[in-house]
Amino acid sequence: MTEDKIVIKGARVHNLKNISIDIPRDRFIVITGVSGSGKSSLAFDTLFAEGQRRYVESLSAYARQFLGRIKKPDVDSIEGIPPAIAIEQKVNTRNPRSTLGTSTEIYDYLRLLFARVGKTYSPVTGEEVTYQSQEDVLQFILSLPGEGYALILAPFGWENARHRVENLLQLQQDGYVRFYDGQDMVRIEELLSHMDKYASRNVLLLAGRVISNDDPDNRARILESVRSAFSVGDGSLMVCTGNEMVHFSTRFEADGITFLEPTEYLFSFNSPLGACPVCGGYGQITGIDESLVIPDQELSVYQDAVVCWRGEVMSSFRDEVIKNASMSGFPIHKPYNELTAQQKEWLWNGDSHVTGIHRFFKQLESARYKIQYRILTLRIRDIMFSR
Repeated sequence: MTEDKIVIKGARVHNLKNISIDIPRDRFIVITGVSGSGKSSLAFDTLFAEGQRRYVESLSAYARQFLGRIKKPDVDSIEGIPPAIAIEQKVNTRNPRSTLGTSTEIYDYLRLLFARVGKTYSPVTGEEVTYQSQEDVLQFILSLPGEGYALILAPFGWENARHRVENLLQLQQDGYVRFYDGQDMVRIEELLSHMDKYASRNVLLLAGRVISNDDPDNRARILESVRSAFSVGDGSLMVCTGNEMVHFSTRFEADGITFLEPTEYLFSFNSPLGACPVCGGYGQITGIDESLVIPDQELSVYQDAVVCWRGEVMSSFRDEVIKNASMSGFPIHKPYNELTAQQKEWLWNGDSHVTGIHRFFKQLESARYKIQYRILTLRIRDIMFSR
């Protein structure tokens, strides 16, 4: 049985001397040996070459013309070999965005894998986010029991009272004359002449009244009605089957939220779609280093423990803390390393009366066009890895 192993017989590529070997499948196999013993000849020039050749031969003649002819390796036979992927051996250059995945190029395959098998779930209900096509609506209608009929309905903005008449006249100009108010079919003349009567009802455009008969003419009629309903409803329609109203949408949305469809770019930190909005895909952010802001933690706030609040200009922030400390019970004469977690939190985040260290640096960021603030910020800040 070759289902659980790869059987190589008579391999004579390069340094291989008529080698025959059985290699277990679905396991991590390591080939070792001295230089020139034929490790690469067995792995790349025999196994990978034959796996790639057989995969290419399985493609259509049209696809093969763009790939060129792949030479068969010098081997008597290989059995049980699947399509192969080879990771290129190369010398890497230093790049802040390089990872093990990008260096080995496995990352590209993983992005494609997650984009194809990935599923999106709504954070509101936890339900999977999907969208439907015209063919999905057609198959639903054809699956109705017997000769059941269905109304294909489309929202057209009836809930917008200011533009009701305008929307109705536009639909009338496009050739639509029948509507559905949740109970009965209504003609457009009735709606225009008795707007107040139907104001509280959910009026929908009747794009078509179809039956579940599976014949070519009826299928074409259903698809035409579905196409019109999706066009009027901006990708949304309802199918009414008696007491049941089923919603269909071509938009990738759920619970009032529109989601991005999974693509390989969403899983790439080199793409604006997939990169972290904070670090930009580099895995590093610029943060405040507590040891640089308060280098000597034996000092108190009154003794200028906060180094960026020293000097004539910046001392106003320190004076602000001293002035309002009694309101929050903050001990201005206690060394920083003896402050409680709550007291440190007040010093860093402040309140309605005190700016705090974090907001102080945000103010510096907004004034970076001033050279003195730019130098101060760079002096205090330190690169920290994002978590």
